[in-house]
Amino acid sequence: MTKEIKLLILLVTDDCNLRCRYCYARGGEKKEYMSWETAGKAVDYVAARSRSFKIQFSGGEPLLNFPLVKRVIEYVKMRWGSATFQLQTNGTLIDRAVAQELKNLRVRPGVSLDGPLDLNDHLRPFVGGEGSTSAVMRGLQFLAAEGIRVGLTTVLTAESARTLSQLVDWAAYAGNVYGISLDLFRPLGRGVKTDLSVPDLNLLESQVRAALRRADQLVRLGGPRVRFRELERLRYQITQGVVREEYCYATTGQCMAAVPDGGIYPCASLILPHFYLGNINDQDFSLAEAVAGKEWIGRKAEMMTGCRDCPDRLFCGGGCLARSYAYTGRVDKPYKGDCKLKKTFLDWVRQDEGVC
Repeated sequence: MTKEIKLLILLVTDDCNLRCRYCYARGGEKKEYMSWETAGKAVDYVAARSRSFKIQFSGGEPLLNFPLVKRVIEYVKMRWGSATFQLQTNGTLIDRAVAQELKNLRVRPGVSLDGPLDLNDHLRPFVGGEGSTSAVMRGLQFLAAEGIRVGLTTVLTAESARTLSQLVDWAAYAGNVYGISLDLFRPLGRGVKTDLSVPDLNLLESQVRAALRRADQLVRLGGPRVRFRELERLRYQITQGVVREEYCYATTGQCMAAVPDGGIYPCASLILPHFYLGNINDQDFSLAEAVAGKEWIGRKAEMMTGCRDCPDRLFCGGGCLARSYAYTGRVDKPYKGDCKLKKTFLDWVRQDEGVC
């Protein structure tokens, strides 16, 4: 029996007002915008095969195609009524009106921010080269004024890892940031030809631990709790006895990412020829048929080289498919950075929970 589709990612444009140095999507190098016809077909395809699902709007910068985002949400609520909505944005285009609309639409925003002002400006500049951090801060303030809480997504490079504790401070100060999600740098897209690199594994562990200590310290000082998404997930797994045989919906065939021309891929991080699954505008498109036999479908940790003998494999699911492919050229071999990050969080949770 075909599994229900749980996640639809609509890359509503590949245009962007930033030129992030590591962007796997090469945001802004193309100027294509998804049409309503394509978006509507993707929504109808997923909704007909799901009882409930999430739509994530991405890009490029999705707010450059905000009219389409709004139309999709209004259509789903009117016809299907069974979806939740998330928007991943660089935050620079959020003003009072946009913040109010996001609140009315009940969209959960995720905002990309890599560290303090100088570093974030360096990694995530506008097209003209000027820094974007001040604009991001304004956007977050407009969201805060509407009572909208956000999650930060932070790409961990060797540079940004060193400032992770400072980012925790800023997130606590902002007031409406409920947590941080760490995304290890992937050498894809613009990240292929750059001097950026993933953190040394020992540096990665020490800086993540320092950030976790700082988050705890701020709570003891009376500040808000800044959470780390992966830490919270592992805490839930340990306390509830939940296993994770597969890493994500891309490896179970329950996710489809649609690009502006209707091309379908298993994940927004794998918009690559090797992972092309067809086009939603083709009358005979079938996700189930497209993923059948693909080497990444059914990819379980216990089957993977370097994972099958790991005692923690059922907390992990084998790590990120995109990073495995980017670093090893294979989908059945984990990236060591994923392992280090997971084990660092896992050790922290076990210490907190008194689990051996």
